[in-house]
Amino acid sequence: MERKNYYALDVAKLICALLVICIHTGPLLDVNIDANFVLVQVLARLAVPLFFVISGFLFFQKIDLQREWNDYENMKALKHYVWRLCKVYFIWTILYLPFVYILMMKGDGITFVSIIRFLRDVVFNGSYYHLWFLPALIFASVLAYFLVFKLRIKGLLALGGALYILGMIGNIYPFLYEQIPLINKLWEGYVRIFSTTRNGLFFGLVYVSIGAYFANKKWYPSRSYACWGFVISFILYVVECCLIRYFGFMEDLVSMYFMLLPCVSFLFLCLIQITLAPHKIYRTMRAMSLLVYVSHIIFITFILWLAPQMNSLLAYSLCAASSLLFAYLVVWLSRRISILKGLY
Repeated sequence: MERKNYYALDVAKLICALLVICIHTGPLLDVNIDANFVLVQVLARLAVPLFFVISGFLFFQKIDLQREWNDYENMKALKHYVWRLCKVYFIWTILYLPFVYILMMKGDGITFVSIIRFLRDVVFNGSYYHLWFLPALIFASVLAYFLVFKLRIKGLLALGGALYILGMIGNIYPFLYEQIPLINKLWEGYVRIFSTTRNGLFFGLVYVSIGAYFANKKWYPSRSYACWGFVISFILYVVECCLIRYFGFMEDLVSMYFMLLPCVSFLFLCLIQITLAPHKIYRTMRAMSLLVYVSHIIFITFILWLAPQMNSLLAYSLCAASSLLFAYLVVWLSRRISILKGLY
């Protein structure tokens, strides 16, 4: 498949970044609670899984599975990919340290325990709460890379799917683990150490694996088949979300829905079959999507600090506009100041 068919992915990634802002701002809270639920807990929850699938797809396009895991070209692609992600994660970790400091001072202050907790989060949960995606993507990509040469694609998908189901139970129905002897002790210990299953192992691996699967397919179903698959799975996905809400399991951090797996897969199949005419704007959008994602918490923090009672829709609009403007300026300036490319 030619590179021109990937432009729709660049557009989708930027839209996904804007949807992530919805999760952290609740744009329709002051308009209608039900509408906000649909936007935040249904539509916006498609964003991060799609990020993982797209990232896995683009990365595994560069990997030749007919060679060995330690093949020079394969390892070169892996090292380059991981180094780039680690560099971006490190830079944004440094930029968010003042915010981490403020949170620490609002809590127990800077103590040995709080420092250890922060270092744990840097590795497993993200140095700041929304940055969890970067270490999760790094871990999931590296793990998928080595496993795919041992298990092949189908084995990798099976393992990723099984881990996702285990993680989904912990994310939405943790009481099930808490009621099983022995398992409850394991679960209690896991939560004490890692705090969440929304990470690279239980969440990211399956979606990166889906991306790897599509990267190595020689044939894709028709666009109409993919679209109908998305429509049907999306309807079932909405039903699942509504049932979880109805039975009282819906919380802010709930995000690992079962029907997300087919829904995001069919959505991705729809996107890669959209052909857009080449234009330099797509390269800009590609860079902006990551910049919007990593920077938006800065803007929403200052916006709500200046006006704590601001209307939620206005807060979202200002945050999205600020993040987009910042992202565009960074991309534009990076063409003249190359060091800024480290931000994305």
